[in-house]
Amino acid sequence: MIFVRADANEHIGAGHVMRCKSVAEALAERGEEIIFVTADHRGDSLLGGFPSLCLDSDFRNMNQELPKLEELIRINKPSLILIDSYSVTEEYFTELHRLVHTAYMDDLNAGFWNVDCLINYNIVATLYDYSRYEGTGTQLILEPLYAPLRNEFRAFQPHVIRDKVSDILISAGGADPAMMTEKIIRTVCPAFCDTRFHFVIGSLNPRIESIKKLSGRNIILHINERNMSNLMRECDIAVSAAGSTLYELCACGTPAVTYVLADNQIGAAEEFGRLGIMINAGDCRNNDDISSVIAEVLRGMNKAVRAEMSRKMQRLVDGKGAGRIADVIISLCSRA
Repeated sequence: MIFVRADANEHIGAGHVMRCKSVAEALAERGEEIIFVTADHRGDSLLGGFPSLCLDSDFRNMNQELPKLEELIRINKPSLILIDSYSVTEEYFTELHRLVHTAYMDDLNAGFWNVDCLINYNIVATLYDYSRYEGTGTQLILEPLYAPLRNEFRAFQPHVIRDKVSDILISAGGADPAMMTEKIIRTVCPAFCDTRFHFVIGSLNPRIESIKKLSGRNIILHINERNMSNLMRECDIAVSAAGSTLYELCACGTPAVTYVLADNQIGAAEEFGRLGIMINAGDCRNNDDISSVIAEVLRGMNKAVRAEMSRKMQRLVDGKGAGRIADVIISLCSRA
């Protein structure tokens, strides 16, 4: 049995749970029993049928949940716990590591974590200084080939680069706190009347009903879309917040414009832009006119630009990262 500790809600979005679910599915394929452990029930709809245990705790104060989590570990005896949260502390990992093997999904290198395995598949991972882990026994996984994508992204096929852009995908994250969906509908869509805009609306977005009222002739809403890989492959360009969706777009080879929605996205957006893999439109939190910037970027994405971006994207991510992480975890579980 393996525990997965992750949360999803309107404050932190769906990314933590979604990437952990991809790893959970890969582990289940390999015969492992998976149980999610959550602070509350707000992300239950995203678990895809996996059983869960609720701590009834504050997701922002993980030290507070330690007594209950430790009791669940003693009762269920998991061989490993995979943790994905920005609210962890050094004390949290030290306490858990006494009871069970631990693995951590790290994006920020914000502390020194007492874990058996640290996973950072982000494009900026190799720019961080992880030298403090030398000689500690912690296994470091630091490259985008480990990006934990869903099964649907495994099937590699070159993206079709059309002469004319006819379909653009817009993904603003699970909760879209910056209301980028509404801004793009009002500013960008009218400037491209002959282009279809496909807006992916996550289940955590609290404004679904009001967004439905903004729908227009060239606006298509995909609420709780179940086949993102097909949608990405059908679209000529994507506009996405700089979260885990970027790695899905890479696997599909869909040329993309990205923007920053939260502090933890800054490094990735800048690095994707610096390497010419995607175009970074900037931080939507300090640019009220970012939708106009996005519109201008879209106008400059000719066929040659899109083709080069697509090639670079698919060299970076192949869609098999969840399986690679699962294999590492299973290897860790076999340790004494």
